[in-house]
Amino acid sequence: MPVPQTSTRTDHALSIRANGVTIGQIQDWAPSQGRTITPTFEINSATSGEVYENVPGNIQGLTITVNRFDLYKKKMEEAWGVGYSMQMLTDQTKPLQVQEKWLNPGSSAEVWIYTGCWFMSLGRNHSASGERITKVQAQLMYVKKYRAS
Repeated sequence: MPVPQTSTRTDHALSIRANGVTIGQIQDWAPSQGRTITPTFEINSATSGEVYENVPGNIQGLTITVNRFDLYKKKMEEAWGVGYSMQMLTDQTKPLQVQEKWLNPGSSAEVWIYTGCWFMSLGRNHSASGERITKVQAQLMYVKKYRAS
């Protein structure tokens, strides 16, 4: 895969693999995470009662949203290297390990690993107007993201 010679990061340099298998035809890849932040207020008659500090809470919402074109040869649920077709989400019996690889200018690479991935949702969107391409939307939940060494 050629690496674009630009200072702006582009999606042409990104590849996604799961259980050693490259997942093709991905149109959207959106990992996210969040956590609650609880403000604590100073209670004192000589102050204004403004926020004293923000206290970070537990991490939550470790999800990856993925949209992909469906292929006749390999539907979305067959593309993740599990070795079987998932008709129902309950057919997934083992978590996936997903690799996000960025090729940077100068031949360096940045690789992120998502462990403990389970499908939370999976659905198809069919339309008789527009592109008329079958698109699949899925959401995965992961346990941890770390940078591969």
